[in-house]
Amino acid sequence: MASKLDEATQKDPKTRATLIFFQFQSGKSIFAGYKELCKRMGSKFMDYPEFEFWWQRFSADNFDLEYDRSQDPKYRTITDMPVQVFEKICENLGDNYKEEYWFTFRHVSKSFRTIIDSWKAPFETIRVYCYRKSIILEFDTFQFTYLKKSEKLSEITDTNKRARSEKKFARSGNYQDLAADDLLSVLVSPGGYKPRQLIISEKFDNGFAQKLLDKSRNLATSIDVDTVVLSCIDSIPIKNILNAFQSIKKIDILPENGQKFGQEFVDTINEITALKNVEMIEISLGNGDNNLIPSDLKIPKMTLNFIFVTAENLLRIIKILLQSPHLQYCRLDMYSTYKTRLLQMWKTLGIKKIPKIPNMYKYQIPDSDEFFEIERVLGNDSHITLTRKSSSA
Repeated sequence: MASKLDEATQKDPKTRATLIFFQFQSGKSIFAGYKELCKRMGSKFMDYPEFEFWWQRFSADNFDLEYDRSQDPKYRTITDMPVQVFEKICENLGDNYKEEYWFTFRHVSKSFRTIIDSWKAPFETIRVYCYRKSIILEFDTFQFTYLKKSEKLSEITDTNKRARSEKKFARSGNYQDLAADDLLSVLVSPGGYKPRQLIISEKFDNGFAQKLLDKSRNLATSIDVDTVVLSCIDSIPIKNILNAFQSIKKIDILPENGQKFGQEFVDTINEITALKNVEMIEISLGNGDNNLIPSDLKIPKMTLNFIFVTAENLLRIIKILLQSPHLQYCRLDMYSTYKTRLLQMWKTLGIKKIPKIPNMYKYQIPDSDEFFEIERVLGNDSHITLTRKSSSA
């Protein structure tokens, strides 16, 4: 239909109102009506606020298609409230008003967003879930679901898990853009804010990751986080999301659904580690997981968590670690360290007992004055640590 209307006709207010009226008469919901109009006329034909204005007039039995919106009286609204008055009201909303009303206020108006974005964020843990047409952001006990209704219309569900309350509202705009804006409003909040954890759960959407990266590059402030927890190892989305941060203290990798450590993933982690000066990478391996740590994983410090590992696989992993030119420290956590059998196998690698020091061993790096000091701890906290040291130090 869009091709049958010339540009002047498409911009004619009465024509636009008439097209909305046809959708109103169809008996569909406002969301379905707007989606149908965008399908017929193109996603860029009309913004949702214009569609909503006429729909609400028709719902109130106002069918004057020649109504001139420019003649509307200019009422003062809540967005005209002075900033100091607004902040005074907020102080009476309770001790946790920032947590409870952060996103509610951000979605009121641009002027409200400016005020909220001047606050220091109160959230410690942030979780991100991505699905086919939705994104879920969790900030401590507050959850926000961004659902795609059309290319330029989204539905946001605001859930307070602590209060067991939920409300939904529509917002014009792409759901990925809205989610990225809200997430960045927290990550770049002033006052030296740094979340304790950012958890990337399940398969991460690269479209959202790319939007987040693009928006972060336009900001004048740095984005920092203590720990990033990855439950997926899709290389491109990981690279995009982690490149949005200026500093990352630690990365936890918790691969799900049998995901493998392929070469592309290794290259991604190597790049991110070098770029962000990550202090520690922790990798959890599932029960019976026979994947070995790739020898070219350039991580200076890491922790490997094993639910179960055979003595043979453990020996292979230790051999790879001892041969790494990049490794400075590694801790291997497990339920058992195979007290007798493992010590016998260590001898084949050239690991020797340090005299008179219980549970301490040494591996001399060939053609070098450096060596690995190896500590084996038994009990409830069974683990092995490898620490690179220098004989000349």
